[in-house]
Amino acid sequence: MKPKFLNSFSVRLSLRFMFIMTGAVVFLSLAFLFFVQSLVDKNQNMELMVAEDVVFEKLEEARLTSEFGSKLGESLGSIQALPYYITYIIYDAKDFTLLATNDPFLPYLEDSKGKVNHYFEKNYFFDGDLNIIYYAEKHAESQNEIIVAVAINMDFNTMAKMFSNLPFALLFMAIPILLLSFLISFFITKKIISPVVKITRAAQSVTIENLSDLLPLSGNDDEIDELSETFNSLFLRLKQDFDRERQFSSDVSHELNTPLTVISGQTNLLLRWGKDSPEQLEKSLNAIKTESKTMQAIIANLLQISRIESGRIKPQISQVSLADMFSWLTEEFSEIAPRAEIISEANGIVISTDEEMLHQVLTVLISNSIKYAGQTCRINLTAYKKENVIIIEENDDGPGFLKETLPHIFERFYRGDESHTRKVAGSGLGLAIAQTLCTALNAKIKARNMVPHGAGFTIEFLFA
Repeated sequence: MKPKFLNSFSVRLSLRFMFIMTGAVVFLSLAFLFFVQSLVDKNQNMELMVAEDVVFEKLEEARLTSEFGSKLGESLGSIQALPYYITYIIYDAKDFTLLATNDPFLPYLEDSKGKVNHYFEKNYFFDGDLNIIYYAEKHAESQNEIIVAVAINMDFNTMAKMFSNLPFALLFMAIPILLLSFLISFFITKKIISPVVKITRAAQSVTIENLSDLLPLSGNDDEIDELSETFNSLFLRLKQDFDRERQFSSDVSHELNTPLTVISGQTNLLLRWGKDSPEQLEKSLNAIKTESKTMQAIIANLLQISRIESGRIKPQISQVSLADMFSWLTEEFSEIAPRAEIISEANGIVISTDEEMLHQVLTVLISNSIKYAGQTCRINLTAYKKENVIIIEENDDGPGFLKETLPHIFERFYRGDESHTRKVAGSGLGLAIAQTLCTALNAKIKARNMVPHGAGFTIEFLFA
């Protein structure tokens, strides 16, 4: 089970930083030491090669003033140019005759063939091992072959001792680094995420009732402020959605309450006097029938909007001739509103869309014009192309929209008055359905007032 303190983001982040920091320090320390070791090794190798040249030069000088034999070692003596820690041995490669050395315990070292070699022999001395690096080179001397070898005792090598003690040094070094890096990262992390903590606490206090309360901003215009602004924007959109849903619920209740009230009243009349009054019976039954149809229309329209928005009703795309579409609509409304005049101009445009959905949208717009502009209104239907957009316009010669109602005409149940009176027939859902259908068709619908008067709608379809 994970310890409780690990649930803190600050602690987890600090632990990660602690191990990363410690690992980085140890790695860099090792890398630096290995680099120094390589420089020391290179310097030692170069030093041994130079020392071998010095010994050989002294050998050549000694041979000019002494006989080749036992007196050679005495002639060489102590070579002043050699550091104290470098030993040498000179011997005959054929019979292994020792010619000269400054260390009688140094073994006969073979030709290293231009490289510096490591030589180790366990229990070489009665009190220890032999551990040296050496450079040896063979020289031809008349009929003899002389090997000159120089060596450094690794037991006195400081870097070697340092590397042997390195694990313990790193262990003691890692412990304070771990603690220090954890404390520093914990402090920094706490400071960094403090605005996030404030945002979290503020967000936890947000409810449906106070969605308009904004989360705090630090004023640094950084990613944290961007997060706060994103949440603020989200809460405002949620508030708008909640407000719309509340209004929608209220409107649905209002719209359904009216026919239900009428039906209930007419039913009471029938129970009291309807049995004895054929006239009242017929009047009440017609009222109940009318209000029932109104309720059915409201419910059907709401279901259609819901199905379109949820994607259960999807557009069936086909090539639609707008000239044929306009003719179809003109013929239909000639029977519904024979005194209305519909003038259409399609300019030979064919559009890829859902024919039934587009027909329903235009039917809503024309019906809306006839409803508010009157049975003898004049309606214009026009289609044309503009750049990469196909535009369909519908307008009438009626009174148009009130300035304060124009922004709300696509809202559900909105009829241009606050009381939602039933003076004008309909459920108040027609334009909301038209907008929903246009959204499903990837089209934009807009409303405007015509000059000098009249209402107008524009539908824009993007095409490739």
